[in-house]
Amino acid sequence: MKQKLTYLSLLILASIISQYNICKADIKSSLSLSHVDSIYINLVGKADSAIAQSNWTEAENALLNAMKEQPANPANVLLLSNLAMIQFQQGKDSLALNTINDAHIIAPKSITVLNNRARILKSMGLINEAYLTYEQILTIDSTLIEPRYMHGIIALTNKDITTAFSDFTILEKNAPTEELTLDGMALYYFHIQNFKKAIPYFNKLIEINPSIDNYSNKILCHLFCDELSDASSTINDAIKLYPIAGDFYLYRALLNHLYFRQDDSDADIKKAIQLGVSTEKAKAWQQMIKQYKN
Repeated sequence: MKQKLTYLSLLILASIISQYNICKADIKSSLSLSHVDSIYINLVGKADSAIAQSNWTEAENALLNAMKEQPANPANVLLLSNLAMIQFQQGKDSLALNTINDAHIIAPKSITVLNNRARILKSMGLINEAYLTYEQILTIDSTLIEPRYMHGIIALTNKDITTAFSDFTILEKNAPTEELTLDGMALYYFHIQNFKKAIPYFNKLIEINPSIDNYSNKILCHLFCDELSDASSTINDAIKLYPIAGDFYLYRALLNHLYFRQDDSDADIKKAIQLGVSTEKAKAWQQMIKQYKN
């Protein structure tokens, strides 16, 4: 959000200047804005600076005051959209939703507004409404990557496998190397338990983003496929990168159990607890391990 908001002042300035019907020869003289316009631009600039410092209260007040200064300015839809995300950052979910809905009424086909609305709806647990909003976005522009990905993820969560596969294969066709594409395909195959097909996607994902989640999912795929050597290698790589991530020691505990190293398995369970894994989770994992392939 910060990157988009950085250019907000320029967008607003361009919007105001465009209202003056400027010819090329008259640009220099026309750039002297009215006093009201100057106040408006200054307030937007103040909001930009506050956002850069994560000073959400100051940013919110600056945008509200800018809109009070020029309530009929057509550029206010941009301010409303960004105001909603600022309110969202402060945990004012209901207020943020009301604000983004106001922006949506003004500009029902604005992709920026619709994207922000979908994010707020999803974070509030209004998943079906978020899904419909992503559908609206894709109706306007079917090539967009993030809305297509989110549409597919929600479909996957709702067990709509056909739609999820359609979304992710569209992404793979149009943007095969994008992280969201790889993530969507990996999660799709993981979800349908085709772990063999998921592994190559997790391999590519780890090259781009060697996150704990990506390593965890790849390890689980290897374990589900009984690829113990590959699981061991991936666990070792993950622990080198994240030596205090307790979940990796849970996976290693299972691996040690499968190699009949029960003392090492128990030690890994204790290590996971020391690193912050809840005792309840670790004990449940240990119980599962003892029942695994016995």
